[in-house]
Amino acid sequence: MRKNARAFTLFEMVVVIAIFVLLAGGIYATVNAAVRATATLSEENLQIQRLNAFVSLLRRTFHNLPANAIFSGGVRSQDGDGFAEIVLRDAPGVFAWGLGGPSSGTALLSARPRLGGGREISLLLMPGSLGEMERREALQDGKWLRLLPDLREVQWRFYDEAQQDYVEEWPEGARPPLVELNLTLLGEEVPRKFVFWLPPVKEVDFAAEQPPAEPQEPQPPEEPETP
Repeated sequence: MRKNARAFTLFEMVVVIAIFVLLAGGIYATVNAAVRATATLSEENLQIQRLNAFVSLLRRTFHNLPANAIFSGGVRSQDGDGFAEIVLRDAPGVFAWGLGGPSSGTALLSARPRLGGGREISLLLMPGSLGEMERREALQDGKWLRLLPDLREVQWRFYDEAQQDYVEEWPEGARPPLVELNLTLLGEEVPRKFVFWLPPVKEVDFAAEQPPAEPQEPQPPEEPETP
């Protein structure tokens, strides 16, 4: 005696497929959100590591700046845009790793525009023998080394002891005792502030450093000649 075999109806198959699609969609959305969150967290951690490494590099550089190095900073205008930058002249060995050895020319730290928006702090080393036209060409077409990308805003400030306050421009000459860096990362609203100390350079008075002349021993009087 044959038993009647009962199969799924079309409606039941449609319901099963719909449930499967909903489950698959929910799983995909959950996994995709987890992957995106992990990628975002990894990118944020990488940016923080870059920032910490850059700040440590600046601290070592400013602290070990040669006594004869010339320091200046401010905002440089080019093609209607402003570049917050620091200029170090006559500083052998500054930022010279992997770039062909020590350099006695000029080192520029400039907050240049970033492709896609924002800023990035880049480094340019130039020989000290460049003329004005060659210097402009180097600024425009030179090989800039990107040190810190993905920035929104960058500002340098310099402490003026005469004014007892920070200023935004520092001409070549005496070094500021403190340099303040304010930068805002992409995706952040509150800027991060870092303060760097520069060791003072004391002028040596060589005349004052000369030891006093040693007193001469008195010479005995000459005996008169006897006739």
